[in-house]
Parts: sequence; structure tokens; C-alpha cells
Amino acid sequence: MERGWQYRRVTGEADLERLGAEGWELVTLRGDEWILKRPEPEPAERFTLEQRAAVLSDVAGHQGATRHLLNPDVAALIRRVNHTQMLLLADRGFPVPPLATVIDLSLTADIPTIPQVLQAIGPDLPADRLILAEEQRLASPTRWHEHHSYPVRVEAVPHLEFKRLARYAVGCIRTGDSTPYGNVLIVGG
Repeated sequence: MERGWQYRRVTGEADLERLGAEGWELVTLRGDEWILKRPEPEPAERFTLEQRAAVLSDVAGHQGATRHLLNPDVAALIRRVNHTQMLLLADRGFPVPPLATVIDLSLTADIPTIPQVLQAIGPDLPADRLILAEEQRLASPTRWHEHHSYPVRVEAVPHLEFKRLARYAVGCIRTGDSTPYGNVLIVGG
């Protein structure tokens, strides 16, 4: 898969030795501004880097969680989602990539919905963030706000990037949801 670049601007005196150790390389100088770049990390690496500062901040919040899932396949899938790994919650029309595990919970239109599944699995799956398609903001504003009320960080990416990230998921739970762009990637905490 093709990777992009991260860019960084540093004004004034730059610690090039430290920046070089972090993988940054100098692209150009503009007056006293240094422009640097480095390869964009793969998703799991990016999540790890972002979580590093917060990894111990909520240890107490994850202790004593009660397991309550009745579906043994869903419970087993949830247990396989580790730190920085992703679980896809898909609506009924999402083109699910070939993943090791796909559990189809869809019964009829909007039964169950993605928020219902998210609410049910939430206590069993410590999450770092939810990833949504940016298009959900305009196509489904009620769902957009509903996801933003979930007690973890929400990250929005273009729908095509969402589909690319979905290929990295550990597994998928397909729902009967019919909300446009309602899919969610849960990143394990």
C-alpha cells in the first residue's frame, strides 16, 4: 500500500539530531523556518505513537469491567481486538474486505444499528478512538453527533481512506444499519 508523508515546520533553531532520530529529514529552509518530512506511519504505528502519552492515564477505568455479551462469537472477536488493532462495525451495504472473522448480526433494516452494537460491546472493548467517514458529518448529522457523544476520541477520515483502513481490521460485525456512511472503526486501547 502506498504511504504518504508527514510534514513539520520548525521556526528558529532546530535540534536536527533529535529530529533525525525521530525520522524527520530536511526538505527546505525558508528564512528561519525549517520544513521537514518523514514517511507517514502505518495505522497501528500511528495509534501507538498517539497513545503513548495516555497509556497509563486511565488504568483504573479499565479495571473491574463486567463482561456481559451473550453472543459467544462476538465475545470471542472482542477479546481478539488488542491495543491499536481495529474492529469494523459495518452497515448492511458496506463492502466488507476479506477479513478473518465477519459476524453478521443483521436481522432486518436497522436491526440492530451500529450505535446499538457499539453500546453493547463498549464495556467489553476498551477503545482508544472511533474512526468515522468524514462524509457522515453531512449525510447523517444525527449519527455524527451520536458518535461524538461516545466517551472516546473520534477521528474523521475521507470515506475512501476509511475503506483502506478497514482492510487492517481484526474482524467485522455487520449490522442491519441503513444510515449513510454510518460505519465505525473502533481502535483498541
